[in-house]
Amino acid sequence: MDHFKYKSIFLPEIEIGVVFSENKEYPKLKPLFDELGFGFMVPNQNMIVIDGEMLVEYGGGILKFIEAHEIAHIILGHDGPRNPQDEIDADLGAYLLVSKINAKIPLQILLSFFESRHGIEFNEEMLETIKKHFSDYL
Repeated sequence: MDHFKYKSIFLPEIEIGVVFSENKEYPKLKPLFDELGFGFMVPNQNMIVIDGEMLVEYGGGILKFIEAHEIAHIILGHDGPRNPQDEIDADLGAYLLVSKINAKIPLQILLSFFESRHGIEFNEEMLETIKKHFSDYL
């Protein structure tokens, strides 16, 4: 398999495309993954593209973390280049989204990456700054 697609469980109008290295388009996408991270929103397409090689490296549980993180960017209205606070807020939003569906493995992955990604320890009190944006999704 070189790719698969599905509708996001968090925002069904968003399609998730997971692309593996066997896909002929992967060499074009790899520089974007290197620059933007494990996944990114395709402008004006209602589509998120995720690096399938992350599933190979970290297991299937990382998929819902990446999906939730990218969906959190959408919910938070992050358009264009991201700053470090946008990334923290998207991880906090992902925490809320994966907690809602009781996805324990993605939650563990998110928490294990949080400090190395952001240079600070996760604290549930941080969620208060973004909860209002997610009230319609929780």
